[in-house]
Amino acid sequence: MEEMNVMAFTEFGAPDVLRPMKLEVPKPQEGELLVKVKCASFNPSDALMRKGAFKKIISLDPLHVPGVDFSGLIVAKGPHAERFQIDDRVFGYLDIRRNGSYEEYVTLLEEDACKIPAGLTFEEAASIPLSYLTAYEALMKNGTLKQGQSILIYGATGGVGLASIALAKTMEAKIYAVAGTESLSLLEGKDLQKIIDYKKENILEDMPTKVDVLLNLAPLKKEDMVPLLSILKEEGTFVSTTGVPDLPEGSSIRLHSVQTKRNKDHLALITKLLEENKISSLRTSTWPIADAPLVHRLHEEGKLLGKAVFQVDF
Repeated sequence: MEEMNVMAFTEFGAPDVLRPMKLEVPKPQEGELLVKVKCASFNPSDALMRKGAFKKIISLDPLHVPGVDFSGLIVAKGPHAERFQIDDRVFGYLDIRRNGSYEEYVTLLEEDACKIPAGLTFEEAASIPLSYLTAYEALMKNGTLKQGQSILIYGATGGVGLASIALAKTMEAKIYAVAGTESLSLLEGKDLQKIIDYKKENILEDMPTKVDVLLNLAPLKKEDMVPLLSILKEEGTFVSTTGVPDLPEGSSIRLHSVQTKRNKDHLALITKLLEENKISSLRTSTWPIADAPLVHRLHEEGKLLGKAVFQVDF
């Protein structure tokens, strides 16, 4: 029995429940790949998982490994897995119900993987899947953002926010961004219409115009979302990853609540945009996997800026 190193938890709780452990290396089943993980990335869903938000769909028997984003090398294939070759560089988004990417090897359905575009490092590739898939779901899937329209991104400096800026640029959108003082540097050089520091400015007063789309990525209460509706044009769209508000009576604003989904077609489209250099990596910091508890803690303290990537090297 070959064992591997993992960063996992056996109980739900604070960041320190994450600890180095051992597991048997999984075997790829029919249509699956076995990937030697090079890098994973941190997502807020990893912290929610660790705290027990998904306890109805994940098992702690005997432990659970978080992480949905990965990049790595294919080292084995199950029966009828024919899309890739051994040693292909791949990245993707894992099923949250299975053990994740904070480990040395993962298995996944081959349809959930894409080849890493030439020129991208493993660190860069691992930053892409969940953030870009969420942004694509929010802005592109239903034609929410149309060519040349305007958009305000509330929470623009997290992974999904940075991905949303990149995708909106492919639509030649006029982009307005809201972020906190400490993360404004991540927006430098992105040629945005206006950047609003929500810690020092009043969004409702300082927005110079109404927009077609407002993308909310912040954990706001419903009642705190309602005033933001005034920033939208009459038939604009409020799209959010953290729930949507109740509309005032007679409002013609459209609401769209987003949940990230594994989608091979969307991941293929994102990969094509990367290959064409229309979008790029989101990585803003790199950490050893041993620092996963620290990264989780920094996230919960509001001190983790941008998109953090783990090097999975035990």
